[in-house]
Order: sequence, then structure tokens, then C-alpha cells
Amino acid sequence: MSNTPDHTSDDEPENADFETCDFGVEDVAEIAQLFRDAIRVTAAGAYSPEQLAAWAGSADDEDAFAAALNAGWVRVAVDDVGIVGFAQINMPGHIAMLYTAPRVARRGVATLLLDDMLVLGEAMGATKITVDASIVGRPLFAHFGFVEECEELVERHGISFKRYRMQRSMKRPRK
Repeated sequence: MSNTPDHTSDDEPENADFETCDFGVEDVAEIAQLFRDAIRVTAAGAYSPEQLAAWAGSADDEDAFAAALNAGWVRVAVDDVGIVGFAQINMPGHIAMLYTAPRVARRGVATLLLDDMLVLGEAMGATKITVDASIVGRPLFAHFGFVEECEELVERHGISFKRYRMQRSMKRPRK
């Protein structure tokens, strides 16, 4: 985790310095680098160096990474410097990716992106939203009402990883 200071005042939302917009193909290289940085820095305390290298290496082939991004709806979070996070949701409501730049850790970017994913999931007509959360991402999703269904072991480039299948109901309570 980062020790980045929060530069917001008490009456200003944490994520006031950020906004979200749709992903553009011109963003692939910057998003790929953010993906690698987020894994290598943010997840460093939860995974082995071999796991981090295998996971981050998923973005090394930018054409394949672009194809993966284009398989769903991607939103990016930006500030005055550039892209600070991105998230992807696939039909019918599966959050495939949610990553933030280490320089903005714990400043509300993941929350902003997750809010976007929930709105998009609802617009897709999803009755539930699912995610395969990393060890690092699991607390965020739990905070937003996602419930763990099971723990899984998956493999990336021959290396095993622990992740958590989680879901959240999108049904609204009746008034």
C-alpha cells in the first residue's frame, strides 16, 4: 500500500480530483503500463515475485491486451497528469479488471471506477455483478457488498494464484 498523502480537504470528496470517461484505443499503451505498475507495486505485499512477474506480463503483448480490453466496456479515471485507473465490465455483468496507479492509491479512484461498473452493470440489465478478486482487491469489493462465493486457484503463465469469486446482487429493495 502507498503512503501517498490525501490532498483533499475535509469537505471535498476523496475522488474530486478525478473523472471517468470511456476508454479509447489510443490509451492502450498507457493502460498496459498502469496495469503492470499496479501489480508490481500495489500487490507486492500479497504475492511472490514470480506471481507478480507472471501476472504483470499479461500486458506485455499490447495487441492481445488491447483485444482483452475491447472484449468489454472499459472506463478510465483521469487526472490532470493522465490515466490513474481503469476498470472493465463484460456482459452480463462481470467485472474483469479494476486497477489503479500506485501514485493515487487510497484516494478514491477504485471507488469511482467501481461506481461506474455498477451503473454499467445495471444498464446491462444484470441481476448480479460478479468479480474474480485478487487478495488485494477483495476488501474493496466486500466493502461494496460483494459476497465471497469461493476461493479459487488459477494459473497465469504456469504460475498459480489465489483469487476470490465474489458477487453482488443488483436487485433493489421494494419500497
